[in-house]
Amino acid sequence: MRGLKGVPWFLEPLFVPPWTLVFFLMAKSQRRAVAGNLRALFPKWSALRAKAGAYRVFLNFAATYVDALRCETRTGSVDWVIDGLEHFEDLRSRPEGCLVLTAHMGNHDMAAPLFSDKFGRTIHAVRAPEREPEMQAIREAEIAEKERLNPYFKTCFNNGGEMLGVELARFLQQGDIVAVQGDRVVFEVSPMEAEVEPGLMMRLPRGPLYLARITGAACFPLFITRDGWRRYRVEVHAPLLLPERVRGRGEDPAMAVWAGAILGVVRKHWTQWYVFEPVLRRTERGDG
Repeated sequence: MRGLKGVPWFLEPLFVPPWTLVFFLMAKSQRRAVAGNLRALFPKWSALRAKAGAYRVFLNFAATYVDALRCETRTGSVDWVIDGLEHFEDLRSRPEGCLVLTAHMGNHDMAAPLFSDKFGRTIHAVRAPEREPEMQAIREAEIAEKERLNPYFKTCFNNGGEMLGVELARFLQQGDIVAVQGDRVVFEVSPMEAEVEPGLMMRLPRGPLYLARITGAACFPLFITRDGWRRYRVEVHAPLLLPERVRGRGEDPAMAVWAGAILGVVRKHWTQWYVFEPVLRRTERGDG
């Protein structure tokens, strides 16, 4: 962050790709996970193509990370475009609490504080803690500053405790917005697996769907993608229509709807899906 203050923007293309390659080569398990997800998503891809695709994911992640740091250090800014403005207005104007279902795409750290002010109502963003205590301390300091500058923006860390769900339900009952990322299973998060198309299984956290079920809150899928240099697009979709669950019928039919909302955007913007754990797998049914 200190270095960015002395590095002009036009040098970024010289530094970002080679440094990304260094991390790409070092991060063996993450590299394999991304390539495995891509081969499950595109079964006709070769192993070499999947590795090249994984590097593109790492490279886009690095670019969005630099954009976020530019904003934090006030050495640059980004432009925003909103698709689905009617759904955005619907989400903003509803008096009752609403869920926002999003994924690890674009840069939510940049977007959430900005759009909390535009909503004019409190947004509670749920995020996983950092793996290293030192990094967690840095992240908490950054978030505290963002919350100071953006009074409508709050962060809840998912530390695996059972009380988080109760707290989020309370926020929804008081008319706030709760933003959850529904595409990453880390630490002690309880997983679920849904068949999103014949032979393609998707592993997702169970908590966000259960929260929607228990509270009955409207759930708006909202995704952020990087359009180009310092330019981002916010896609807001209509609220999900989750089918009723019938006891004794086995798997909740809403799981496929929930996972499908994420998969549809991931398939279209796979180069910007920043999940570095195994999420997708193919069964024999879908190998052909």
